[in-house]
Amino acid sequence: MHWILAGRSSVTFTWVDARYFDGLSAQRRQVFVSLDVQNRRLIIHDCSGVEVDIWPLETLRRLRDDAGIGLVLCSGAVDLGEARLVLSNARAIAAIKAACPNLRKTTVAGRTWEKIALWLGASATALALMIFVIVPALAGRLAVFIPPEREARVGSAVLRQIERILSKEEAGVWRCTNPKGQAALEHMVRALQHGQEFPYAIQVGVVDHKMINAFALPGGYIIVMRGLIEMAETPEQLASVMAHELGHVAQRDPIVHALRAAGTAGLLSLVLGDATGGTVLALIGEQLITAKNSRDVEARADDFALAQLAKAGVSPEALAELFELLLPEIKDQDFGMGWMSSHPPSAARAAHARDAVQTAQNYNKTVSSEEWQAIQQICAK
Repeated sequence: MHWILAGRSSVTFTWVDARYFDGLSAQRRQVFVSLDVQNRRLIIHDCSGVEVDIWPLETLRRLRDDAGIGLVLCSGAVDLGEARLVLSNARAIAAIKAACPNLRKTTVAGRTWEKIALWLGASATALALMIFVIVPALAGRLAVFIPPEREARVGSAVLRQIERILSKEEAGVWRCTNPKGQAALEHMVRALQHGQEFPYAIQVGVVDHKMINAFALPGGYIIVMRGLIEMAETPEQLASVMAHELGHVAQRDPIVHALRAAGTAGLLSLVLGDATGGTVLALIGEQLITAKNSRDVEARADDFALAQLAKAGVSPEALAELFELLLPEIKDQDFGMGWMSSHPPSAARAAHARDAVQTAQNYNKTVSSEEWQAIQQICAK
């Protein structure tokens, strides 16, 4: 081993024994290194003297040495794919430290940025695939295995979360509880269940909120917003919405949507570092309030509504009227138009409902005038 020492600024050594790892395999190679301070480089030779690599001194970085084997170096940013050099000679280590005072500085090289961008892109693609493809596909399959009693518990938990979303009042204050109005609404919903079996009792409630909306929750809960009741011009128009939501309950759409939202929230919680149940329930609640179902799901719910309206002797014209009543509002969709923000065009849905009208049939009223008045005043204090 030959040493030439000529002052701090020009410390030079040649042929120092070292160990080299190429970063591609676990193989260790015995090499020799030369420190050329004047040209600011560290040269790596194989046993025959052939140059293996040249590392500029400005790129040298010291790695953590848990085994206490000496000075562990790499060239550029710390990366699992980068080559390593291990020096154990004390004089060589001292010379390198003298020539490279910034060994511990952390930098990110251009190639590392490319790798980071590649991994981020791949991770984002995988996350999107999980959220938009795999989770929706699994949700529909898993829903059939959830027993009704467990689904009802899920619906109850989501209902409490929605209460926190929609109201800052104390628990229970947010829901309208006028007994006459509640009884009339339940009478309307019972008539719309004619000839249809449900795995659980249907529970309907009205929320004192201006949102023009209604939605179904897992376990047979149907929630109606005060804004929708105020907008409906006839009880039959409100009944058409109730029949549509009963269609979602019959098809178990709410639990499928809840599973999708839970899967999405769970993935996001893992990514963002928040694995609390509150995040999952909050996202489920918001998703169910403003649910945007597929064309097929909404079309099936519409068909169910038309069939149940016919069984109850109510004209399908009511559903068409409701769509047409809301058409001017849809031009500026917002959070308050959740029930109308599904995929199928509302004009087409109105036409489909009107096509189901039997001109020769005499249709009935869903509730009496007194009951309709009680429903309209259900949120009265």
